[in-house]
Amino acid sequence: MHTITSHEAARRGEREPLWTLFKVVLGLSALSWGGLALMAQLENHYVEREARLSRVAFSDLIALAWMVPGPVGCNVAVQLGHALRGRAGAWVAGIASVLPFFMLMTLFAIFYRTPLVRTFASQTLLNHFSVVLATLIGITWYKQTRALVRGKLEWTAAVVGCFALFYAHSPAAYVLMLSAAFGAGWVVSPVRSTRFVVSFSRGDWQILGMLCVFVLLFALPLPHRYDLALLWPRLAGAGMTLFGGGFSALPVLKTLFVTPTIGVSDNDFTLAFSLSPISPGPLLNVVPFFGYLVDGWAGALLATLALFVPSGCLVVLAQRHLHQLKMNPRFEHGMRILRAVTTAFLAVAVLRIAGHVPLQPVYLLTAVFSAMCFAKLKLPVYAVYGTVAIACGLWLAYGAWA
Repeated sequence: MHTITSHEAARRGEREPLWTLFKVVLGLSALSWGGLALMAQLENHYVEREARLSRVAFSDLIALAWMVPGPVGCNVAVQLGHALRGRAGAWVAGIASVLPFFMLMTLFAIFYRTPLVRTFASQTLLNHFSVVLATLIGITWYKQTRALVRGKLEWTAAVVGCFALFYAHSPAAYVLMLSAAFGAGWVVSPVRSTRFVVSFSRGDWQILGMLCVFVLLFALPLPHRYDLALLWPRLAGAGMTLFGGGFSALPVLKTLFVTPTIGVSDNDFTLAFSLSPISPGPLLNVVPFFGYLVDGWAGALLATLALFVPSGCLVVLAQRHLHQLKMNPRFEHGMRILRAVTTAFLAVAVLRIAGHVPLQPVYLLTAVFSAMCFAKLKLPVYAVYGTVAIACGLWLAYGAWA
């Protein structure tokens, strides 16, 4: 067992310089593919190397990040910044964690508009990338169900969620399903004698009220003429429904962006999600891409702020009341059912992606190859996409030559 030395105890009492915090989180985020990778690197730096936080304290940050909606890795970075330097540290760490993929995905959106890229992104290549994406999501769904869905109640919630989500086509259905899952878990909790008492300040209530307004704007069936005018507030509300990782955002974000008013095509949407694992950061790094397609650089910035700032505010608010949340068994039971239902987003995402791919042997071969690479060989995502792209290019060139 590791013994805390006097030097480590002293380091935990020091104030981390904001510029140092920014540089460290920026560098780690730029080299982290996925939220889990970012969390692992943050733990290695601030717990193992710098001893700024204890392992138990960092584990609490991770647990809380999974309990609230939004990108888990970025939420951990925000909490870490708040723990080291308060509110300023939360903003600095949050910006640093988002900046690398914001720049990269926005640049990709710029070049995506060029004729060269659109010519390269043929329908055949898009279909193969869709198969790889569906395979990756399917493996993620399998891992999440093994970790989150255990008892009969969790399995029932997950199956019912799949059926409800498959036939649901409105944001209100997503909000209602998640709310019902948490409410059911709260009601049927085996421990019912506890009281849920949390003392909020006036500022806390203002933040919660603002977040509730965003969720309502997302859930309410508004006329289509308001789709563009209220896109960013509704995106903020959509972020409050995203649990269980970035792939669960696929059906939610598609409801917002793939509409006649917004103008993002189904091919654009699928390609962005297919390429998102190649870019550093969480899988929600697609948001700047969609924002740029809607309104250029301003759209990329507003989309990023809309999705990442509300969840960052919520996780900091929850961190201040972490002890009260953890001590309430009914709240934790409700969160267990909620997490089980979120696996339905992944299952339905696989079905909807697969439904747009022709049932041909070549695509089945890509699915088998991708599954072997991800599940058995543990190859990085960019290596699988690169191999599929090269094979597809050679196949198309051979067909043209023949």
